[in-house]
Order: sequence, then C-alpha cells, then structure tokens
Amino acid sequence: MDDDTGVFTISLDTELAWGTFDKGNVERYEEAYRNTPEVIDQLCDLFDEYEIPATWAIVSHLLEDCGRDHYDRTSPNFEWVDDWFGELPCASGMDEELWYAPWLLDRIQECETEQEIGLHGSTHMQLGADGCSRQHAEEEIGAAVGTLRKHGVEPKSFVFPRNDIGHVDVLREYGIEAYRGLDARWYERGWVPGVVKPPLRFADEAARLQPPVVEAVERGGIVEVPGSQVFRPSHDGWQYASGESSIARARKGLERTARTGGVFHLWFHPFNLGHEPELDLARFRDVLETVTEFVERGEIECRPMREIEVAGP
Repeated sequence: MDDDTGVFTISLDTELAWGTFDKGNVERYEEAYRNTPEVIDQLCDLFDEYEIPATWAIVSHLLEDCGRDHYDRTSPNFEWVDDWFGELPCASGMDEELWYAPWLLDRIQECETEQEIGLHGSTHMQLGADGCSRQHAEEEIGAAVGTLRKHGVEPKSFVFPRNDIGHVDVLREYGIEAYRGLDARWYERGWVPGVVKPPLRFADEAARLQPPVVEAVERGGIVEVPGSQVFRPSHDGWQYASGESSIARARKGLERTARTGGVFHLWFHPFNLGHEPELDLARFRDVLETVTEFVERGEIECRPMREIEVAGP
C-alpha cells in the first residue's frame, strides 16, 4: 500500500445480551437482540457486495452453552453486580435466543470477502474496571482465546468491552496483536466525567462534526487502532439527531482519510441496527457506497484491524 493511501476499517462489537446482562437492562434491547441474526446476515451480504473485510469482535460465550459451572473462574469484584458468573445470561434462565449463537462463525466464514474474527472477551468482562484483577483478565482472555481455538480460529484482534482498556499485556501473552483504542476525541479520555460524555457525543452527531482520522500506534508490543466514529442507530435518543448525520460525518472522515493517508475506524454493535433494521441498514449501505467511491479512485484501501500497521516516523 502506498504511504499516501488512506485505510478504512470496521470493527463490530458482536455480543447480543452479553453486553447488557450485568446492567439489568436486557429488556430495553430485547427486540433488537431478536432481530440481530437477520442484521448480521444482511451485514455479511453488504460486506460481500462492497468487498469490505470487517473485524467481528465476538463474545466467545456466544458459541457455547453453560453446560458446566464456571468452577475454574474467579468472579471479579464489580460494584454494580454481586455475582458475575451467577448472573451470566446462560446461567440465569434467560431465553437462549438472546445469548446463544452457535451459527455465528459459520455465517461469518461463509462470506465471499474474507472477514476477520476477533474477540470481545469471553463473558464481556470489563477488563479496565476496578475489581478486575490481572488473574480475572488472564482467565477471561484465556477462556475466550481457547474457545475460538476449539473452533479453528486464532484471534489476533481484540475490542475491550465498553471500551474499558486494561491488562493489555495479557492480550499480548495470548497472541493478540491489535486492539481498538478509545475514540480519538478529548472527551473520551478516562479523566473526563462519564456524565458529560453523552451530551458531547450528541453534539458531535447533531452538528455533523468531522470525526477524527487516526494513526495506529504501538502500546506494549500491541498495535492500538483508536476509534474514529460510532455509526449511530435510530434509537436511544439518537433518533433526535438527523438520520443522515452518521452518513454525512462518515463522508467527511473518509474525505480527510483520502487526503492525509490516515486511518478511518468506524465501529458499532450489530444489535444497534436491530431497532430499525431496514432504515439503519439502508443508511449503512450509503456509507459503504461512499467507501467504494474512494476505493475505486485508489485513495482508500479497506483492511481488517489485524492488518493495520503502525504509522512510520
């Protein structure tokens, strides 16, 4: 790839109810979770149509039942949940359709355009939160890598649950080579109070501000690829911003990427598109069509996270 050619990458936090079970609000997203298999199917079709190699960061427990107790795991000491392993979707009587997707790997691997299968943890444990020790991280990442290896996949990319980064050195020990960093906005830093982040995110979206173009950097022997933009759904308050804002912002980011030769990193959860699938998938198609315009002009190349290189001096 020419140094002046920009890079477009997509990472997908693929989790179903594993993403919210510990927050007690699964019912809020239940309809979207039930629509997610169809969303994933259509995303795969779109990636084939536009020849986009995405990175699917999956919660590995989607591939296995709770046929055994997690006797070999120690529960993290999180302040918002009493018993992590007792509350797991597969252990608490939750409808299997909301947390079990044994078909997932086959569907992704059936894509004509090769997709990357990465990790989003084993149980969506928040690795950077207080109460998650190094032992907890080792067990969580080891279990996740082990599950994918049993399915013939050697994961190289990782997305931290809730973008809460911690124990990066453990990733390296298990062969992970790249992870998604925080979005390159000042207000996404850890020192910024959480209460101010949602309104600032909404302001970015409503004003259609250009998302940042990023550079991959090395962190402790692993490549960090910061996020550029979340593709916002038509739900959770985002419907009050213009429905075209995510498309307009993505175009601005892609234009800058083509000019600068940087990386434009788009990400979202597949279930995000499950509230209004027809509407949001059509909007996402518009983004991919824009990507294709730049690709056809030779100004941007599409890569999965594992193939993004650290910027040169």
